[in-house]
Amino acid sequence: MSAHARHLLRASAIAAGVCLIALVAAAMDASAYYTASGTASATAIVGTLAAPTITNASTGAGTVSLSWSTVSAPASGSVTYYVSRDGAAASAGCPGSASPSSATSCTDTGVSAGAHQYTVTAVWRTWTAASAVARVTLASGAAARLAFTTPPSGASGGTAFTTQPVVTAQDSAGNAVASYSGTVTLSIAAGTGAAGATLRGCTGTLRNGVTTFSGCLIDKSGTSYQLQAGDGALAGTSATFDVTVGAAAQLLFTTQPAGATGGTPFTTQPAVTAADAGGNTVTSYGGSVVLTIGTNPGGATLTGCSGTLRNGVTTFTGCQLDKVGTGYKLHASDTRIAADSAAFDVTAGTATRLVVTTQPSGAAASTAFTTQPVITAQDAGGNTATSYAGTVSLSIVSGTGAFGASLTGCSGSLRSGVTTFAGCQIDKAGTSYRLQARDGTLSVTTNAFDVAAGAATRLVVTTQPSGAKGGTAFTTQPVITAEDANGNTATSYAGTVTLSIASGGATGATLSGCTASLRNGVTTFSACQIDKAGTSYVLQASDRTLSVNTNAFNVTAGNAARLVFTTQPGGAARNAALSPQPVVTALDAGGNVATGYSGSVSLSIVNGTGANGASLNSCSASLSNGVTTFSGCKINKTGTGYVLQADDSTLSVESNPFNIT
Repeated sequence: MSAHARHLLRASAIAAGVCLIALVAAAMDASAYYTASGTASATAIVGTLAAPTITNASTGAGTVSLSWSTVSAPASGSVTYYVSRDGAAASAGCPGSASPSSATSCTDTGVSAGAHQYTVTAVWRTWTAASAVARVTLASGAAARLAFTTPPSGASGGTAFTTQPVVTAQDSAGNAVASYSGTVTLSIAAGTGAAGATLRGCTGTLRNGVTTFSGCLIDKSGTSYQLQAGDGALAGTSATFDVTVGAAAQLLFTTQPAGATGGTPFTTQPAVTAADAGGNTVTSYGGSVVLTIGTNPGGATLTGCSGTLRNGVTTFTGCQLDKVGTGYKLHASDTRIAADSAAFDVTAGTATRLVVTTQPSGAAASTAFTTQPVITAQDAGGNTATSYAGTVSLSIVSGTGAFGASLTGCSGSLRSGVTTFAGCQIDKAGTSYRLQARDGTLSVTTNAFDVAAGAATRLVVTTQPSGAKGGTAFTTQPVITAEDANGNTATSYAGTVTLSIASGGATGATLSGCTASLRNGVTTFSACQIDKAGTSYVLQASDRTLSVNTNAFNVTAGNAARLVFTTQPGGAARNAALSPQPVVTALDAGGNVATGYSGSVSLSIVNGTGANGASLNSCSASLSNGVTTFSGCKINKTGTGYVLQADDSTLSVESNPFNIT
């Protein structure tokens, strides 16, 4: 029973004069005390305020959750409650004595680890009633910090730490807060380790307030790294640790190739660095790096590369690609690790040579070649030097083709390093011509080609007839050549050339015996002869379309080929001089007097003619210009049908018959 109720019982013995006051007082504020003097007696009905019962007291990380039973008010008005921890006020999470509330549960926060006693007090007007004590024990207090209970160690660049960090949520006393449920993240503490380093790969697993990490790594080597753990409210920093350089795990193009033109070393040569998994240079690397073409859009060949290794970096010199192309990549490898460079282009370089990319062909004299030459300027790699601006000229290489030939009509057009010619022609037919293309600095020679003759436009006498004697083949037979407009032998000529006497010479002369042979446009004659001696003979060669006359030439008398009686002996009296006296002329094969004849002609009576036993006497012979004139000749016997024979021991002839009377 409350002290106030016990006081009312004692007041029942007070005098009756104060009974009314006591009764009124019972109906008023129960927390008020009234006193009076006198003697009286009275009776009153007194209620009670029950104490609440704590129905739940559960612990958390630095928290205690409480709930309690509801207490009914003894009269009008409501009952409120407040919570005490260890005889003092609890946290703001629970109602206190200064401001009790009607709530029947709360959570006390910020509770330290250890044993604690809780009571809940019910308040009705001025009455109070406290619950029995509820005792709780907290293993830890509220999480007050994050601590690295396992610091990271064994770190090398780009490789997971051999000892991964473990972060524990702790209360202010350093106890692990098993009920902690935050999410801890890790980062590199500002200002520690290497500038620009990155922490990655971390995966955290939380159990009983402890976050265990795996996979954490830092890319850059450095000293005095620290990790910072945080969950947005709490934080903690690890002890310092170093990240060392690991084993070579990759090759890196730390200098990319650039400035590449065909067949010329790159202006920027590649450098390849051996790095650990985090990209740190492995200065102790001792491998041999070889470069090849990784991506080869132009079908190029990589040549000239020479590499020098120092402190893990292989620096190359002399590397070049011959073919232009877009998007080349180099591939670096030491058989274990490899890398590709960034894409780069190979452009055409400056011209270092001229090449004949289209050879001249189909050439006929004084006619434009059917295939005109094309000259291309190329760089050292054989690529067309598209920026070339030279002027290319053409000429016939000395000593090739026909002597005295001229190249004319050439017109060159330059576009993107290629000079295309048009209109080129050579006037003289010939074999194995070569042209030289030159720009004053560079030059090149074409393949050998032939220039054929054009169609025949004329006949020419390339060998004049000479050494002609009557009735005998000329010692020098005529040769007739068909030529094109430029005087080249028209080797394809197929006409038939015949010869005739055009003018001069002896009347009635005849050309005979000619045999013609045509070869490569040249008609060579043999066995031609003219019967009659004469001067200024001119022959005409003709194929019915084209014709030409020879030079004038003479036909002289030839050697004596026969004797003739140019004056026949006439009849006479016995022992009288014949009248006329015989004249014997030496003739060449054409019947011309062989004026150079020097033989000795004698006369005799042909056996069986005239009178038997007759004799020819007194003949005297005189030779002049091939004519032997006889005088004094007479026959001693009469007779008919005499025939004389003229003879020089080689040639002979018989006279007509005559009579002696």
